[in-house]
Amino acid sequence: MSIFNIGKQFSDDPQGRFYKDGQGSGEEFREEYLRVKLDELKANEQLTIILDDNVDGYGSSFLTEGFAGMVKYGYIDKDTLLSKLKFSYSDDDFAFYEKKIRQYISEAIFNSVNYVPTRPLGA
Repeated sequence: MSIFNIGKQFSDDPQGRFYKDGQGSGEEFREEYLRVKLDELKANEQLTIILDDNVDGYGSSFLTEGFAGMVKYGYIDKDTLLSKLKFSYSDDDFAFYEKKIRQYISEAIFNSVNYVPTRPLGA
């Protein structure tokens, strides 16, 4: 089983869509963490994402870019991504974020956008 704690292993203040929006963006999460973790999974293994430990909440731009971006940039199809992700939280308020992540992934169109990194050159 693979576990990733966003608040402790990525950022305690995840926000923004792109690298240019600052540290803790959805693009940074997707490109440097989520993609890597999903690539490391064995067949039929899931990645458990801990949503509420050391995090107050998430903006829609972070969730859309971080999770649905996996589909829209053609890294993985939505059904496979949804089957690979499991969400964990002890605060029931975070069920809302799981629902939104699943919604954004489900609405994403596979390989519909050509990915162009927003990180400034040399950064």
